[in-house]
Amino acid sequence: MPVVSVVIPVYKAEKYLRRCLDSLLTQTFTQWQAVCIDDGSPDGSGAILDEYAAQDSRFKIVHKKNAGVSAARTDGIKYADGQYIHFLDADDWVDAEYYEKMLAVACDTGADMVVSGFVSDNKYTKPIRYKKSYVVRTISGKLWRSFALTDSYVWRYLFKRDFIKKNKLIFDTTLIAQEDTLFVLDAMARANMLATVGGVYYHYMFNENSALNNRDAAHHARVKAQYKIGKKYRRDFARAHRVMFLWRLRKIINMFR
Repeated sequence: MPVVSVVIPVYKAEKYLRRCLDSLLTQTFTQWQAVCIDDGSPDGSGAILDEYAAQDSRFKIVHKKNAGVSAARTDGIKYADGQYIHFLDADDWVDAEYYEKMLAVACDTGADMVVSGFVSDNKYTKPIRYKKSYVVRTISGKLWRSFALTDSYVWRYLFKRDFIKKNKLIFDTTLIAQEDTLFVLDAMARANMLATVGGVYYHYMFNENSALNNRDAAHHARVKAQYKIGKKYRRDFARAHRVMFLWRLRKIINMFR
């Protein structure tokens, strides 16, 4: 039985996929399972996944008709067997100690959610770094330490699988952008506590060929509209939890990041 299930939605990731999968093979923590959802990718991604699965039984591959990243991640939750779930994007990668560090904090604290910093190759996506581990229980503390009001990427978090199941957390399949914002904030409102991991071990890669970055005009307009939905959701979430000061402060800090 794996300890952590790594859910990887895959679509047009052929260029970067091997680097992502190889970063799992180099992990110092070895009790992982990779649940790779081939979301009807039209390139060679599906064949690459099958190749890795043939060589290592820890890779579980699901080929399906294209339905979007939200549906792929939700399917990944269904197939996950681990005590913890992490969502890794197919064009990103993690350092060798990533899961060892994340799980150490998760086990030491008992937190439903553990969040890490990250670095990016994209000059428009500013890195987040934690110098040490923090444990917070209040909603204001969780929002402040996580940067979730400005950087609510789901791949930053390790979740207890039972926590996801108990709270029936799923991704909104009507969204092609900002779906992780809704998932992360809904989880944060329900989590017993949130813990951060000191150090930076996650590498975010901007993939111009991803489904989100499709250059079709209609698609671009839809993505732009959904970014507005995500912004409104974060603002309404802050208002509902009486932490609007954090919403305003994080926006100011983000301008200078």
